[in-house]
Amino acid sequence: MKRILVLLTMVGVLGALSACSEPEPSTSASSTAGDDARGAACADLDLLACARLGTLADLVPAQATAATGEPIRLGMVNQENTPVGSFPELSAAVQAAATFVNEQLGGVGGRPIQVEVCNTNFSAEGSTACGQQFAEAGVPAVLGGIDIFGNAVDVLNTNAIPFVGGIPVSTQSVTAPNSFQWSGGTWGAAVAFADWAATRLNAKSVSIVYGEFGSIADSAGYGRTVLESRGVATQMVPYPIITTDLTSPLTAAMSTNPEALVVLAADTGCKAAFDGVRTLGITVPVFYVGACASPAIVSSVPPEATEGALFNVEGQVSTSNPDPDFALYAEVLETYGDGLNPVGASTVSFRAFMNLYAVLSGLDTDVTASSVTSALAAQRDTPSFMGHPYTCDRQQFEGLPAMCSPQQIMVEMRNREVVQVSDWIDVGAIYAASL
Repeated sequence: MKRILVLLTMVGVLGALSACSEPEPSTSASSTAGDDARGAACADLDLLACARLGTLADLVPAQATAATGEPIRLGMVNQENTPVGSFPELSAAVQAAATFVNEQLGGVGGRPIQVEVCNTNFSAEGSTACGQQFAEAGVPAVLGGIDIFGNAVDVLNTNAIPFVGGIPVSTQSVTAPNSFQWSGGTWGAAVAFADWAATRLNAKSVSIVYGEFGSIADSAGYGRTVLESRGVATQMVPYPIITTDLTSPLTAAMSTNPEALVVLAADTGCKAAFDGVRTLGITVPVFYVGACASPAIVSSVPPEATEGALFNVEGQVSTSNPDPDFALYAEVLETYGDGLNPVGASTVSFRAFMNLYAVLSGLDTDVTASSVTSALAAQRDTPSFMGHPYTCDRQQFEGLPAMCSPQQIMVEMRNREVVQVSDWIDVGAIYAASL
């Protein structure tokens, strides 16, 4: 039983992770992300020149400047080195970002940023211990990685320490008053899918297939609310989260002849979904979470299995307007990331660090938990690194007050290439209008 519970929890983590992973801009699923991203927007430019093209432009010095003052200590809570799931890429991306800031941008007012990572060891007790460690250290902020339990957020909240970014998985990460998030998670994905099906596809009936676990099930409910508010007949088809063959739930989902299908699955569930849709000969539009568009997954199935598939992402992938922030991100990982692949969930933790760095750089007072919290809460329509401008007024997504920028973008797979088919979708406003 204990092993089953662990598996259930772990796949739930992967499901929540799914909405936050982003394919590279304007590239095919089989290409090399770093080379293409750099070639798109920062060809033949050094790191500082590349940084001047994006949201960090105002923080870039005339020449590379190393920080030498007293370090600013930040915490980070993540799950690493455990047999049931390890996400070292999240902290590795943050460390690469910190090194870039310290060696090239002069840190914050000449002070380097030192990030200390606490591993939860995939336990509630470990999460609590991480929160206590950083509360005792008196750090001014703690970055998020993956922490499904959320106990650390509770401890930090008790001590008035802001919890910043990462991948929103736990209830606390999306609701706690000390939490600030730059991702819409699976909630954002589900609402974007529902809106697209109802308004762009004019679907009159939709089936939602989802894993029965925490945030995934909750996200499916958000999608249903949007659909039903538009008069769309909605069938909910849950399946045990450890299921690796989705043929049965997909068959059940198609039994009512829906005009569109939403599949909230990730990791091994992506391939199972692609295989099931192909095996059953499903021809209606199918929505998959963004992680399912990753090159490793897409290359594991025949081209026809992914043709026309719709996905959500949280960054621009336009071929005509390549994102210079993503290009810089790829360059930084190439320089400081020790071989870390830029395609994947590390985009989310890197974004969080860079946004926090910009906030810290804008402080006109000492760097404290109180000053950082006040500065974050005051952000309105602020440019976000590799993301939609953010506003932390706790009004952006009903029921999920910690989300500062839950907006999503829709992309479609065409001939093995991810093509952007929408501008930013304001999922918070859409959901609010559906209540």
